[in-house]
This record gives sequence, C-alpha cells and structure tokens, in this order.
Amino acid sequence: MKTLTLIIFLFTAVFTLDAQTIKENFEAGKKAFFSDNFEEAYKKFNPILQSEAEDYETSFYKGLVYEIYFDFDKAISMLTNAILAKPEESEPYFRRGVIYDKKEMYKEAINDYSSAVKLNNNFKDAYFNRATDYIEQKDFSNAIKDLSKVIKLDPSDDIAYYTRGKLYKEKGDPEKAEKDFKKAISIDKIWKNELEKEIESMKSGKK
Repeated sequence: MKTLTLIIFLFTAVFTLDAQTIKENFEAGKKAFFSDNFEEAYKKFNPILQSEAEDYETSFYKGLVYEIYFDFDKAISMLTNAILAKPEESEPYFRRGVIYDKKEMYKEAINDYSSAVKLNNNFKDAYFNRATDYIEQKDFSNAIKDLSKVIKLDPSDDIAYYTRGKLYKEKGDPEKAEKDFKKAISIDKIWKNELEKEIESMKSGKK
C-alpha cells in the first residue's frame, strides 16, 4: 500500500509543477539546449511538456519550449491558451507575435504586438518588432512612429536610430536621415564606416 501511495505521489509531483519550478526548469533547459546539452535540456523540458495542467504558467512555458523545438504550431496553441487564461498579460501576445514572425505571418504578428503595447505602453521590444513588420508591409510611416517610441523609451538604442534613418532616407528626408545616422554613430562606432558613406551619398545626391 505504501508503495502504491509513493507511486501516486511521484506521478502527481511530475505532472503538477508549481510556477517557480516551471520557470526554473525552463531557464535551466534553455541554457542546456543552447549549450548543445540536449539530454539535460530534455530532462528539464520534459516535465513541463508532460504536465496536464492548463494554468497560465504551464501554457506559457510550454509555448516557449515548443518554440525552442521549432514546433511553431504547438507553440502558438499553448500561448493562445496562456492568453485565454490571463488576457491582461502582455508577454504571451509578444511571444506569439515573435512566432508569427518566424512563420512570416506579419499581419498576425502586428496584431499581437499591438495587443502587447496596449497592455504595456512601455514594451520596447514589441514596438521594435512591430516596426520591422511594418517595414515588411512597406508601411514606413507607422514603422517610423514605432521606432520613435523605441527611441523615446531608450535613447541609447543605436539600432532604432539606424533603422529610422534608413526609412527617412527611403522617404526622401535626408536631413532627418543624416541626424539619425550621426546619432547611431555617436552611440556605437560600429556604424561609422557604413553610415558616413550613406551621409556622403545623400549630400552628393547619389542613391
């Protein structure tokens, strides 16, 4: 009888993880996975995937595990469950948007990033990702608006200045483009050679 009780307890322990354990397992599994330690990653991820719970944390981290495993359809399904469980949380919308991007479903991604920033007006990464999707849609005006929001939230984001400068150049506004290019260079000299050539080409009227 004691043996049967122990088996039932162990079964329950494996399939009903608490939120902290789920998060710890995911972080440890992710670290192992990207270190090519797949056996350890499986050991950490498997209890999450095998859990029968349908709460927010389980659904959310299941989605992230499936994303790591490139099973995007299951990832979307799990993140949708997480959204249904806690529609006030911005992170699942953002993560689902990332997966839609990987599937080149840009309109769906834009919708999710829009939901994320509606719930969290300071969600910098959601604004940036939505900007890149607007660029894919050739909607440069909305892309510039989102990049401007990124810059407002983080004035040291050189990639946002770089990207916005490119868009200003594309829209035929060399003065704003030059200003953004110079700002990007001042933040990170990695852009110096490329963007100084861009500035020179605009001044000489070249494309």
